[in-house]
Amino acid sequence: MRRDIRIINLAVFLWGVGEGLFITIQPLYIQALGANPAQIGGVLSLMALAAALTYLPAGYLADRLPRKPALLGGWVCGVLAMLIAALARDWRALTVAIAIYGASAYSVPILNTYLATAAEGQRLGRVFTTNMAFYTTGVLLAPTAGGLLAEWFSMRAVYLISAGVFGLSLLVMLKITPQRALPHQGEGWQALRRGRPLRFAAWLWFSFLAMYVSFPLAANFVADVRRLSTAQVGMMGSVYAVGMTVFSLLLGRLDGGRRPWGIALAQGLVWMSALLLALAPGIGAIGCAFFLRGAYLACRGLSQGRAGDLLGATQRGLSLAVAQTAMSLAEVIGAMVAGRLYAVRPDAPFIVTLVAVPVMMVVTLALPEFGRVQEVSYQPGG
Repeated sequence: MRRDIRIINLAVFLWGVGEGLFITIQPLYIQALGANPAQIGGVLSLMALAAALTYLPAGYLADRLPRKPALLGGWVCGVLAMLIAALARDWRALTVAIAIYGASAYSVPILNTYLATAAEGQRLGRVFTTNMAFYTTGVLLAPTAGGLLAEWFSMRAVYLISAGVFGLSLLVMLKITPQRALPHQGEGWQALRRGRPLRFAAWLWFSFLAMYVSFPLAANFVADVRRLSTAQVGMMGSVYAVGMTVFSLLLGRLDGGRRPWGIALAQGLVWMSALLLALAPGIGAIGCAFFLRGAYLACRGLSQGRAGDLLGATQRGLSLAVAQTAMSLAEVIGAMVAGRLYAVRPDAPFIVTLVAVPVMMVVTLALPEFGRVQEVSYQPGG
């Protein structure tokens, strides 16, 4: 693991701590500020939409501009968003913070492009899932701590602490080496007209929509229907983080062949999570469900690894941005659909996942775009 990758992994670990403090209980905070289930879904979809709108421009620029300043800007946006969230007095004001936080995700395709350039011949899926494992390790205990802090003090205090942790992560990121883009020889935006990236993006959208629809109001479901306390909901977030860490490390080592068995297995684990949440009322079963849903993040990393070479090395930022955009747009629609389904019947989002995911598993194993995984050719940065 090279120096810059180690630094980024440490920064992402700290980011995971900061995000883990609030992300699981955030739907409860939105509810406490006066939003109904449909509005909660709309607010959460805004965060995914803000991210989705930034990915393609950011990925395009990642192939052309120095990457370090762009990465630091994303970290600054995260700190600013937490400070605004702590000051919010109703759910509408909170949407400003959530939109800025979502927009900070523009740095993700730039970060992945930076990692791919620094990887020196390693398989992209493993590089990305290892980086995600550092993030999820940071998240491990943070949701439990966030739930307790919210009960002892307030949710606003949780956001202030998150701002401080994000600030520490920013200080770590300042130490990475500047990296120039490779000399550009690609087609630019015209490359997106090819059938292969569009088919791959369509698969990503449907696949992640099928999984994600069961996620946005899961915290509300276990609080409203299963009667878990805020602290217990926060604890479920820690269990979720354990699952993310375990599956990011394990599945990243299963997905190097012709068929994406790691991705298909991750989809199956998310399906089992939805089944447990829908049918099993005990806290043990709920904990198992949150553990299994950790495979979702591993599926993101593996999918990005498969996407990394769709358009070649000089347009890797753009191809990674296409993947990020498709997944985020799935989360935009998924959050909106989940909110409306929950208002009709609280377990309806889980039923949709139970029906749709098996179909997408079959498509995953049949899609021609998954025919091979390319190794990363190292090209020095600046």
